[in-house]
Amino acid sequence: MPLTASCVYAVHDPLAQTCTIALAGHPPPVIAHPDGTTEMPDLPAGPPLGTTEGPPFAATTISVAEGSVLVFLTVSLPRNSPSPATLQRVLAHPERPLQDLCDDVLYRLRNDTRHSDVVLLLARTHPFPADQVATWHLDHHPQAVAAARTHARHQLILWGVDEETAYTTEMIVSELVTNAIRYGTPPVQLQLIKDRTLACEVHDSNSLAPRLRHAKTIDEGGRGLFIIAQLAQNWGVRYTLDGKTVWAEQSLPPATTAQ
Repeated sequence: MPLTASCVYAVHDPLAQTCTIALAGHPPPVIAHPDGTTEMPDLPAGPPLGTTEGPPFAATTISVAEGSVLVFLTVSLPRNSPSPATLQRVLAHPERPLQDLCDDVLYRLRNDTRHSDVVLLLARTHPFPADQVATWHLDHHPQAVAAARTHARHQLILWGVDEETAYTTEMIVSELVTNAIRYGTPPVQLQLIKDRTLACEVHDSNSLAPRLRHAKTIDEGGRGLFIIAQLAQNWGVRYTLDGKTVWAEQSLPPATTAQ
């Protein structure tokens, strides 16, 4: 008999205030909303990990309000859990400390788990600070590259980013926007995000992935992603329903991140 395992995978986007969830033979998380109501969203479930049969995994994106609590639980818990009304009473005040909520749930389940292993993971959602994000919509024209660099330069000055990091960011912006203009599809959007790191994201409506090339000496182009890979700490591609986002991330000096 093959060895299998269940899994739930969730990614919270604090900018869009959404959560993307995929299930592999595992129950979805319980969501405790700020108004005290709870729900277990009806999501498509894929087969457990390790199996060879079943449909492919489906990821579903749902909106999650600020201050909601996501409650992830083991497979045995829904089968042995108290009634939905009891769980709702436990999570009726999601503003309580997460450890208190977790202890309360486990206390009420102490006689219902039938000695099964129970694991709870609670996470409270918070939006990303609006003043730490800057977004611009760009024309699908080569002149947009210069405009994007200007936007980035002014924003980095406002954030107090050091000169070396700002110069590198301008180069990354230039290469990402150039690729989006040459090979992407409008609309094109540039976004800078300042947190513990400085992230640059460029979105366009073409879902085709860019390819890292090693251009020959006589080639006039094809070095964009190679340059980004050299300058950035991390980079990658994130796919969406309306295209893709190519992102690059740099570390920030401690003095910058402390502001």
